[in-house]
Amino acid sequence: QKPVDVIIQLSPGASKYAGWALGAGMVKIAAAQSSVRVALNLDHATTLEQVKQALDNNFTAVLFDGSSLPIEENMRLTRQVVGMCHAQGVPVEAELGKIPKIEDYFSADEIAHLRNLTAPEAVRIIRDKAGKQVEALMAKPEDVERFVSETGCDFLAAAFGSIHGIWADIWPIRVDRLVAIQERTRLPLVSHGSSGILMTPEDARKKGIALAPGEGTLLDAIQTGGVTKVNVATILSISFIEGFVDAYNAKPSEKDFRKLGGPAREKVKEKTKEYMRLFAGKIS
Repeated sequence: QKPVDVIIQLSPGASKYAGWALGAGMVKIAAAQSSVRVALNLDHATTLEQVKQALDNNFTAVLFDGSSLPIEENMRLTRQVVGMCHAQGVPVEAELGKIPKIEDYFSADEIAHLRNLTAPEAVRIIRDKAGKQVEALMAKPEDVERFVSETGCDFLAAAFGSIHGIWADIWPIRVDRLVAIQERTRLPLVSHGSSGILMTPEDARKKGIALAPGEGTLLDAIQTGGVTKVNVATILSISFIEGFVDAYNAKPSEKDFRKLGGPAREKVKEKTKEYMRLFAGKIS
């Protein structure tokens, strides 16, 4: 329960859903009432207009994601974003390589099936269908120095084998690629798609997931010293949904959704604390 500084992220999708001013406003009001420092980060902006909206609404950091573009175009647009943001004292995170989504490889029905399998079986199927492409999409160490130099970004989200949207911490990442990237830059590195990454070597052992040479866990990535920001979203969303459903199933006569939201928030809180303990190196 000790106070810990936090980064709250709003994506363009969330900002469109709630409205840019309302979404940012809720975070800023909560931050003003808190005893900890709160950063408001725009997550995965893909257009200059989205960046402008974030700056107009006093976001304190921006991630520009040009990873779907050719590297030259990615660098050109990222450089523009850096110019816009640095003029207002706002740091920029940029993305190199591409971190795919699990939906790029599996349909909704297939994902539902995978979620019902044991962790080793699900990992085997994901490896067979997606593994080679995920590896091909990882950031190339030889691109790192030029990308950082030409864009002037402050943080680098370099792809090292994670996948967005995996529903549980079962997927190994390529620590060998992460280390090779670290050797090319002193910038703080960022882990994306972290909900799906195995948390610790002990978790891998307990779940029966064998790590191939060069693979590792989220703890390994943090302990290399390069990863200083870890994005966690999917598992928190799933925790909320599960908490809400459990509360409804326990009391199906309830008509006040706020009373169902309480247990859902508690489940998110406990999962968040679990990750915070991991980030602080306090693992059992």
